[in-house]
Amino acid sequence: MAAPELKHEGPRSDRQVMSFLRRARSTSLLTRFGAVSLLLTIAVGAVLSSVLGEAIAERARQQAEWTAIVTVRLGLQQQLTPQELAEGFDPERLASVAAAVNTAAAGLQDGSSLDDLDPVELKIFNRAREIVFSNESDRIGAVSESHELDDALAGKVVSGFSHSHDDSAGSEDGERVMLEVYVPVQYDGSSSPDGAMELYLPYAPVAAAVAEDVRTMTIALVVCLTVFYLVVFRLIASASRKLRHQTDELHSSAERDRHQATHDALTGLPNRELLRDRLDQSLAAAARSAGEVALLLIDLDRFKEINDTLGHSYGDKLLRQVGPRLQSVLRDGDTVARLGGDEFAVLLPLVDGVAEAEQVAERLREALHRPFDVDGVSLDVEASVGMAISPWHGTDSEALLRNSDIAMYVAKEMKAGAVVFEPDEHVTTSSGLTVLGDLRRALEGGDELFLHYQPKYTLDGERIEGMEALLRWQHPTQGLIPPGDFIPAAEGTGIILRLTEHVLDLALAQLRLWLDAGRAVPVAVNLSTRCLLDAGLPDLVERLLTGHGVPAALLRLEVTESAVMGDAARCMEVLQRLHDLGVKLSIDDFGTGYSSMAYLRRLPVDELKIDRSFVLGMTTTAHDAVLVRTAIDLGHNLGLTVVAEGVEEQAHVTLLRELGCDVAQGYHFARPMGAEQMTELLVATGTLHDVHRPADTRS
Repeated sequence: MAAPELKHEGPRSDRQVMSFLRRARSTSLLTRFGAVSLLLTIAVGAVLSSVLGEAIAERARQQAEWTAIVTVRLGLQQQLTPQELAEGFDPERLASVAAAVNTAAAGLQDGSSLDDLDPVELKIFNRAREIVFSNESDRIGAVSESHELDDALAGKVVSGFSHSHDDSAGSEDGERVMLEVYVPVQYDGSSSPDGAMELYLPYAPVAAAVAEDVRTMTIALVVCLTVFYLVVFRLIASASRKLRHQTDELHSSAERDRHQATHDALTGLPNRELLRDRLDQSLAAAARSAGEVALLLIDLDRFKEINDTLGHSYGDKLLRQVGPRLQSVLRDGDTVARLGGDEFAVLLPLVDGVAEAEQVAERLREALHRPFDVDGVSLDVEASVGMAISPWHGTDSEALLRNSDIAMYVAKEMKAGAVVFEPDEHVTTSSGLTVLGDLRRALEGGDELFLHYQPKYTLDGERIEGMEALLRWQHPTQGLIPPGDFIPAAEGTGIILRLTEHVLDLALAQLRLWLDAGRAVPVAVNLSTRCLLDAGLPDLVERLLTGHGVPAALLRLEVTESAVMGDAARCMEVLQRLHDLGVKLSIDDFGTGYSSMAYLRRLPVDELKIDRSFVLGMTTTAHDAVLVRTAIDLGHNLGLTVVAEGVEEQAHVTLLRELGCDVAQGYHFARPMGAEQMTELLVATGTLHDVHRPADTRS
């Protein structure tokens, strides 16, 4: 019956080993280091103890041997004559030799550092290997065949251990360990030893001395290694704590970075990226189970009035309350995301057709219609909702986002509350809505959106003073879309903010390349009214400038006269913060609005651009010529640089020079062009700001 048990012993042992290894791996690095280093310290101590113990024993043996040599040669040898050693001792002489041996033994014991080193036996040999004296008289006359005696008669000192049976030794086997020493005896005038003496010394005193020294050494070694281990362990423990703290900080930082990359900074809700990821997962799961997914886009109606009336702080606090209000009427698995501005999205990963999506949309609108309490102020909010349901309105995230976006703008335009996307109606009803959906997609990636640059020339020497960045859109199916077909639509929504950030990013990236090539040419970017009302714009500009390492003075932001005058008080705050960053500001399309001189002289601007409509007519219409002259004089009186737009003929250039205009921009000098062509023009023409290679200001 033992055989079956033996068969299972191996696997059980393997499982025990694997279990031990798993437990070992689960322990902390410090614990494993402590255990391993302790074992290594013990091993080193054992090796050192063994080596030092053997050294101590060898030193004790050599000391006993040296003591015997000195005693023999200085004590006994002087009592003997070469003749006696060769011929032996007569009976009367043996008594005196025995007395001399006893005297030498007493001297050996008293002069040694080892206690009780009393010779047990002594023999004297002559050259013929005959024993001429022995403590045991019956051995006198015998001849020894010892190999050690041969070495002694050859002039070597030989020592070793010997055992003798002695009942008084105290050991169980009755054996007594002794140190056997052969010492050559050689007199002056002899070419070789005349004889040898053999001494048997008790090893107990040597062993006792060795044990004492080894014990002392072991204690000292243990103490030293313990102190060493504790010091090293403490250092490693401290380093381990620091490393663990740094690791925790890195994990926390990485977690914060992941959260910031996937969540909205203001509300803490999932952002567009996380929404897209969850939408992709929901669509994949629905495809496997033939389920339906609904995406609802929500835009707060008249949210701009809250910002305009109460300020952005109230608007931000309201936006923070929208997410919890929406989540309160949804299931745990549903997602509420903020897409930007006052636009939110709700993802229903599992929905039972259009009817259920409409019911959820109505519950969301009812939840938002309940008044919000913001710092004691009761705010009423209404919302427009656009819905798209998969697979009926698209089977990928791009299609659902675009179609729900279109439906939401239909709801907003028609004031219909909640609208489900209708492919046959909505796509053909409003091409502008389709453009907005495609524009959102273009902003997500790819190279559909790009910049052209139009140079601005000085009128005194016709060198490039700067350039204006102009956005272009190469649609994958409709071709090149003019800015006038999509910029106005974007300005009516929160898309314009993202579009402006994209243009700034592209322009600053190209400006960094020109800087690296030694071309420090200012680049201008247009801002819409909605951007000027965004209090976060200065922070965005500062972040982009720092990220690309571009000096603020090389960025110019152009704002229209009508945009500034629409809400001059709020725009003034944003413009002042931009000016404090070092960014140059320009009033664009001057003359087309209704500027207040009181605000105009207070605006922190550096440049005034005369609208192209007046420049084109200045050579044919006296009224336009007067307006241009007035604008130039006004700009100079305010300390501004004056730029004329729409310069298309040499006559325009001649008259602008006579009027004292500083800079001109238009087809007469160059049409808008790509970055490569612009680089070639910069090399050929030169700029007012050329440098060798500016220092990289990136942190």
